[in-house]
Amino acid sequence: MYSEINDSLAAISKKLFRTSLNYCADFRFFVSKETAGEPLERVVRTILGDHAEIGMAQPATKNDVIDELKDVLQYRGDHGSHPSLDYLDSTESRIDFDQLICRIRRVLDESFDDIQSFGLKEGHPFYPVFWDFAFLIRTRGESILFIGSSSD
Repeated sequence: MYSEINDSLAAISKKLFRTSLNYCADFRFFVSKETAGEPLERVVRTILGDHAEIGMAQPATKNDVIDELKDVLQYRGDHGSHPSLDYLDSTESRIDFDQLICRIRRVLDESFDDIQSFGLKEGHPFYPVFWDFAFLIRTRGESILFIGSSSD
């Protein structure tokens, strides 16, 4: 299931970039079985490396994850930098986004109510410029970092 989600995220990223102007979006599910039940900082450093440093962290809900994802998928940028507006305005994007959200909801439905939103001060796997998000989602025996950002 996680590889399907990452494949969908990669395909959507490519389509958002296709006819964009100075815009690139990256998203990924990072999964670790060895960090189940570990504190946020240990999970982040295990998955992203010892150089990773977290900033503010706070509890989040399943709806927070979906709402954040919907917001960034619909990000339209401005006259100097934007994703592919043709794709955003297409039926294809609505189908892609709905299928992705459905897959992520399935993961969230299997998760405990232990979801955290956090910032990364150092060690971000992408290059955040316009927006970014990071969530720790705990499921039975797994820790998932769901991270996304956009850049120029």
